[in-house]
Amino acid sequence: MRDFTEEINAAVRTLGELALEEAKRVCPVKTGRLKRSISKRSSHDRAKNSDSVTIYTNVPYAANVEFGGLNRKPKPFLETGLEKARQSAALVFTLFMKGEM
Repeated sequence: MRDFTEEINAAVRTLGELALEEAKRVCPVKTGRLKRSISKRSSHDRAKNSDSVTIYTNVPYAANVEFGGLNRKPKPFLETGLEKARQSAALVFTLFMKGEM
């Protein structure tokens, strides 16, 4: 049986990049600070030989934008990025498994 670990990890990294791009694309912009703060952190667990990606922002008011609050309606930019990656996951994994990416 073939080991697809490299392909799976590459697909995870690609989906992380897709989520980052989408979060930045839909992020509401007033000054641009929030959009510029959206970042990606990739990590590799040696014991499991698996990659993971975290999309985050360190701007204090990001949660109020994402979830709403203080008489503000939610504008979910991080969740939207995650949803875009989720919707693309089957295709991305398939392409990596077939060696087409």
